[in-house]
Amino acid sequence: MKNKLVKVICLLMVAMLAFVGCSSNTGGNPSDNNGTDGAGKTKVGLVVSGGLGDRSFYDSSNEGLQSAIKNLGVEGKVLECKNDLALLSDQLVQASNYADIVVVVGFEFYDVIQEIAPQFPTKTYIYVDNAITGIDNIVSVQYKENEGSFLAGALGAMLSETDHIGMVGGVDLPVIRNFQVGYEEGAKFVNPEIKVDVIFAGDFEDPTKGKESAIAIYNKGADIVFHAAGKTGEGVFEAGKDLGKYAIGVDSDQRYINPDVIMYSMIKNVGLSVYETIENIINGSIKGGETLTYGIKENGIGIGYGTEDMKQFVTDEMKATLAEISEKIVSGEIKVTEVR
Repeated sequence: MKNKLVKVICLLMVAMLAFVGCSSNTGGNPSDNNGTDGAGKTKVGLVVSGGLGDRSFYDSSNEGLQSAIKNLGVEGKVLECKNDLALLSDQLVQASNYADIVVVVGFEFYDVIQEIAPQFPTKTYIYVDNAITGIDNIVSVQYKENEGSFLAGALGAMLSETDHIGMVGGVDLPVIRNFQVGYEEGAKFVNPEIKVDVIFAGDFEDPTKGKESAIAIYNKGADIVFHAAGKTGEGVFEAGKDLGKYAIGVDSDQRYINPDVIMYSMIKNVGLSVYETIENIINGSIKGGETLTYGIKENGIGIGYGTEDMKQFVTDEMKATLAEISEKIVSGEIKVTEVR
């Protein structure tokens, strides 16, 4: 009897130890681990200067991270700074402690990343939307926004009934000026007499300022307004709705927001570039110190027309003309001015 009791107690102890061992292997929440875990998974941190939910630039970068989690098997974590400059350094350091690859999104990080990246030489940083040279663990990703906005301006000129269009920019920065110059040149390529008004709202996160800026442009006679203003651009859509005018989306295909107002969108494929850069860092084909540029040729820039069930403003004939213009840009026959 005594021997049987001892055996039962021993079996219970083994079962308890097995249960404890299984319970401690969480492997779930990426914030519980630092660096690469025991399974060898690469960890990727995405740090955005603003916040997710802009249905534009930041959300597109997150789509790239989510695709990497799904298709490349990485673990991922997003850190948002909510436009608080005091958080930039802290959030970037947190991401650096957590991840092997840190994706940094926002012009506000330009100085901060150059200060912090050298402190973490074993980590690789992807700086999106600008170029930094001379730091071996930063891969820069920039875009030919001017090419995409040239297409947007050309279409705007084809669709305008008043020969007057406009653009609302966010903050007056070289990257937004790059949008502007392409938009103006594309419009005048189609209609040399067209008028193009541009207002900078001074903010990427304030739809009220975007609406006020768009109303000012519509009231001057424009019937179509493009935005390169992040969340501020949602105010452009509201103004278009209120005044019975039209708008052009940016970065993502934004037609779903209001397909009766948004005629098409200039797509800046941030998600694709983030995904491809993560993949190429993992497989070793890209190393720190490089600058990657995405334009029409690299499928980083294009035009989105929404889904087939939406009312289509852009005709097949216009799309064919735009395809010809795209080919001429890629071949160099059309040279679009660039602002850097």
